[in-house]
Amino acid sequence: MVNCMKRHCRILGALAALFVLLMPNLSASELKIQGLSATLSKNVTDYMTGIDSDSLAHVSRHHIDKLLNQALNPFGYYQPTFVIDGMETDTPTLTVDRGRPVRLQVVDIQLAGEAITDDDFIEVVSSAGIESGQILDHEKYDNLKNRLRSLALSKGYFDGEFEQSRLEVIPSQLRANVIIHFNSGARYRFGDVQVNGSQVREDRVNNLKSFEAGDYFDAQKLNEYQVQLSEAGWFKQLSVKADIDHANNNLELPIEVDVEPRSKNVVQVGGGYATDVGPRASLRWSQPWYNEKGHSFDSEVSLSEPEQLLNLGYKIPNHDVLTDYYGVQFGVNHVDYLDTKRFTSDLTFEKHWKLDEDWQTTAYVKYLFEDYTQASESDTTQFLMPGISFSYLEHKPDTNEIRHRHMLSVEYSDPNLYSNSRVLRLLGESVLSWNITDKQKFHLRVNAGANFTDELSDIPSSLRFFVGGDGSIRGYDYESISPANSNGELMGALYMATMGLEYQYNIYNNFWLGTFLDVGDAFDKLPEPKRGTGLSLIWDSKFVPIKLDFAYGLDAPQGDEFRVHFSLGTQF
Repeated sequence: MVNCMKRHCRILGALAALFVLLMPNLSASELKIQGLSATLSKNVTDYMTGIDSDSLAHVSRHHIDKLLNQALNPFGYYQPTFVIDGMETDTPTLTVDRGRPVRLQVVDIQLAGEAITDDDFIEVVSSAGIESGQILDHEKYDNLKNRLRSLALSKGYFDGEFEQSRLEVIPSQLRANVIIHFNSGARYRFGDVQVNGSQVREDRVNNLKSFEAGDYFDAQKLNEYQVQLSEAGWFKQLSVKADIDHANNNLELPIEVDVEPRSKNVVQVGGGYATDVGPRASLRWSQPWYNEKGHSFDSEVSLSEPEQLLNLGYKIPNHDVLTDYYGVQFGVNHVDYLDTKRFTSDLTFEKHWKLDEDWQTTAYVKYLFEDYTQASESDTTQFLMPGISFSYLEHKPDTNEIRHRHMLSVEYSDPNLYSNSRVLRLLGESVLSWNITDKQKFHLRVNAGANFTDELSDIPSSLRFFVGGDGSIRGYDYESISPANSNGELMGALYMATMGLEYQYNIYNNFWLGTFLDVGDAFDKLPEPKRGTGLSLIWDSKFVPIKLDFAYGLDAPQGDEFRVHFSLGTQF
């Protein structure tokens, strides 16, 4: 028994000693660096990681000198000296004298081949910041070589090579020489495009490219072609590559496009919930490619307690599949909510084209039939409304840049054009989203609309304006804000304007806390702005965003100021 206890004691003692050796020394402090600029000090600190007040006495001066040189040589300082003070204290200090810098004496940077007249190559060399008399900076030398190499590959100088590339450093003389001779050779060109495996006609696929055979090669244009093919929605998988090994005598590269057709029929089932309209479900059936011409068909059924709708759409691509096409849309809509009850059907013929690099234009003619009851007013109407809309094409900026989108549309009806009344209708929307930092976001939403007509009764319920609820003015019931008749029943409005501001802060992982202010009104003469404010809790999950708004209507009827808006599958 005694021997057993002794063995246990020895084992425990050994484990305790091992724990002491492996446990970090919490009392040791890091070595303080002084005498250098912030950039140099940071690099020295990184190299000195692991040397603290306890280990300093066991580190040789030779080792510290070696680390200092490794940290300072890339910046042109090859003769640093140092002094260590306070080795017996808990806060030792390493004072560094960086010494005199090595300066560039000979700078010999030359271009040869077709790059000698290429403005991009000339710009790379001129902006490299490598000049005689400057302090040596290894990073500038490496960056120049990498930029020349990358530019050659992206612009099709595939035979480019460095005939000379040397960085000669003579520390004893405090001088260095940079020699870079780059010969780009000839620039390759785009050749013919070969499409393999496509179920869509080859001319339709080729219309998406932004280059022609014989144009100078540009990797960015080749990448844009692949993106365009992907966004067309015709293919499940695809690859686009230049076949360098089979270039012809004119240095034209065959472009190989390998695709795998997407399923002809795609069915999607969706659902969600919002406190304004309750549960909702949707079924979408689409044909991304209906025939070899690249036509497509899309249909959707959406159901909720206050609203049921059916939409059918057919798309006929023209030269540019993504931005130049014809469309036919048919929709049926039934609404029974608050003081509104209506059945609407509409048929629209559209022509889409790209106005410029930023704006998409749509000209259309819409036929609208509506049987409605709004409050105590009932009618059956028809409108033939030609219109035009302009949509800003949102680009994909860097993470912290401001993202925004805009839409403006104009519609007109006239009794001489199969319409019950004359109406000029304007709609506008702008949304701005700014990721201030990784933990902060700011959103701005502005909506406005106007109907110019003689009387409100001249237009059907679906063309009138109602505001309120999630996505409009929070703190109020869904579409509960509009002028009312003498019985307090909602009549809808001729005009509408709303604005929403929201600031969000990341509190933990994918959870965000926001604060918002919404303001706006639906009105016939002068607006009486309604305000809503509150807090938001957002779970930005990988699958479905979930948002909970605790809203207070500052101008809501007494006793009905507080409202919770819960949305599943939607965001600001």
